[in-house]
Amino acid sequence: MSVQPIFGGGVFPFGTHVYREPCLDLEAVLRDLPLLKSYGFNMIKIQEHWSADESREGEYDFSRVERLVRRADELDLGVYLGLTMEQAPAWVWRKFPDCHFVYSDGRRHNQPTQYTIPMDGKPGPCWDHPGLREAAARFIAELARTLGKYKNIWAWNTFQEIGYWPNTAGKLGFCYCPHTLARFREWLREQYGSLDALNATWQINYATWDEVEPPRREEPLAPFIDWRYFMDDVTMARQLAFKTQVLRENDPYKRPVFSHADTPRVGSGAEWRWARAGDFFGSSNYPKWNNGHPWDDPVRSEDAALGNEIWEEMMLCTDLARSNNGRDRALWGAEFQGGPISTSLHYGRVPTPKDLRVWMLAGLACGMTGISFWNHRVERFWKEANGFGLLDPIGDKSERMEAVSRIGAAIQRHGEFFARSQPPRAEVALLVNEDTYHFFEACNGDVIEHYRYNMRGWYARLSRLGIPVDFLDAREVAGGDLAHYKAVVLTMPLSLDGAYFAHLRSFVEAGGTLIAEACPGRWDKYGWCTLTQLVDGGEELFGAQHQELVMIKEPGERQRWMPYERRYGEFDPPTALAGGGPFAALELRANFYLQTLLPTTAEAILTRDDEAVGVMNRVGAGRSVLLGSFLGFSALAYREADADGDRFLEALLATAGVSPDRCGPLLRRRRVLDDREAWFFINLGAERVIETVDVAGYRKVTDLLGGCLTEQTDAEMTISVDGTNLACLLLSL
Repeated sequence: MSVQPIFGGGVFPFGTHVYREPCLDLEAVLRDLPLLKSYGFNMIKIQEHWSADESREGEYDFSRVERLVRRADELDLGVYLGLTMEQAPAWVWRKFPDCHFVYSDGRRHNQPTQYTIPMDGKPGPCWDHPGLREAAARFIAELARTLGKYKNIWAWNTFQEIGYWPNTAGKLGFCYCPHTLARFREWLREQYGSLDALNATWQINYATWDEVEPPRREEPLAPFIDWRYFMDDVTMARQLAFKTQVLRENDPYKRPVFSHADTPRVGSGAEWRWARAGDFFGSSNYPKWNNGHPWDDPVRSEDAALGNEIWEEMMLCTDLARSNNGRDRALWGAEFQGGPISTSLHYGRVPTPKDLRVWMLAGLACGMTGISFWNHRVERFWKEANGFGLLDPIGDKSERMEAVSRIGAAIQRHGEFFARSQPPRAEVALLVNEDTYHFFEACNGDVIEHYRYNMRGWYARLSRLGIPVDFLDAREVAGGDLAHYKAVVLTMPLSLDGAYFAHLRSFVEAGGTLIAEACPGRWDKYGWCTLTQLVDGGEELFGAQHQELVMIKEPGERQRWMPYERRYGEFDPPTALAGGGPFAALELRANFYLQTLLPTTAEAILTRDDEAVGVMNRVGAGRSVLLGSFLGFSALAYREADADGDRFLEALLATAGVSPDRCGPLLRRRRVLDDREAWFFINLGAERVIETVDVAGYRKVTDLLGGCLTEQTDAEMTISVDGTNLACLLLSL
């Protein structure tokens, strides 16, 4: 299967943002369009604003946007047009004074000032308000009919960087208005069927449906799990679907509709629902905005910082967006960093041509089928001023613009391939469970950060081993998608639903390998402790019983993720676990929890002082593995004390038939379309690597950007990849 291209069979959408309100000089933007065309862009991105285009109810003025669309059409430039509906007109707030989001304590979120910066007007009004929704539908319909007559509009975007942020709602979040609470009760009726069933699940005693409400002060309560799922997964997806439907009904040419997230939320499943509300999905990529995590070992070189940008800010984020988007669908880098990050007085480093090369190639390696930069020129206003642009405020040239132009031209020479190809399905999946995510959100402190950090660590280990990863949501697990994988991983699975776990058992019985970290299902989905300290069916599947649980200190003097001891000796000292059986020569560091186990049918593969802390069990045609600690924490922290962690994981996955894709120290990623492939070689080390690679059976090899392919015969080729860099070769059978 291949990706259905967004516009034509041979075009890779390659664009840049050019316009949003307030705009100081529309004429200057119009003058820049031929310049962008000369740099090889085939698309511009326009952000339109409800507040700017319907300042009086029923009076629509799309003239400014229409001038840009028309001029782009004259230049044969496509348009990616994003709606900014959260920036509502003043008349909306006056006509519908009850359309504000409402906090759990009854306060309104009141921010009617009509500026796009910051945050594109988010969170905006509450779309559960019927009058507001009707007014918005009329506006979107008029926009689609008016601007939709231009055939050069390639795609509509219903929500740019999806979210309710910024807000001070805390973990309980929005929205407690009467309209949303009524919808919440309707949804609960559909899910549970009866009030008795709801009461039994939540262990509560409501007399009528009108009494049912989400928590307003405390999070660790059973209703919190359903409440957050309803707001994050149901309500947000419904908002996206509403806008999508209006566009589809009124666009005369039925162009594709999508939305995009900001940096994806590792561990959350909400974006699977968001992506499915449209025809495809996208992400924001600002690699220099974040670099590593405070719990990581310090980054002490430019190469190490750029390495983080490659594996985390680009590859992890794109792999997650690709996974929640689904196969055979376009995936756009919908906001791609073009200039320095600027946030008020904090001004970042200007991206170099090398930065832009590795970011673009990393995005392509993980499946991007389109890229749109933010912006063509630097921002002008306050918080983001002088940031983000490929060009400076004055002048028509810059090193970064010229680098992007060269890379874009190379991609366009193979535009049909990069618009339609996709990575092969991975052999390993990291399991994402929205209920588990919300369980950690509700726990005391910032425990959700532990869950996210640990899953991030698993990705980091697999990435540097050269093992591609998919992320798999709980609904995909229930739908049978597990069958595509050799091994799946349950990271930090303290809260589990028994019905969900039953699917994992079926996967193992059919021949798969399940790897679970400590205490799977110590709590059920709604926070009730299980008597065996394992999920229902866990003892049988893992072939072991829970014995004891202790917490383990970090190896360093500085405390990164552990809570403070309530008394001396509460935590065990830093601990190394000894490998057993096929892993006898290896050690593994214990992190955070250490669960000791009593094997019944399983073989001990990790021990501490002769006690089993990791087991492997044969069940049906497959294997289950229970590791009594959290392997992801030490992937990027205290690495000097974790010399064997990666080797242990590689050996463990080898028992499931999973092999890394490496050429010496070079990691390799692939994209495939029919009889053509792209091989991306990733060098995360600081020194240049020269390797010989087998190419027997391939009739043609093309070096996408040049400088990589140094020698070639019918059977093999020699490649050279500079330190902390990527290269791409295109091969034909």
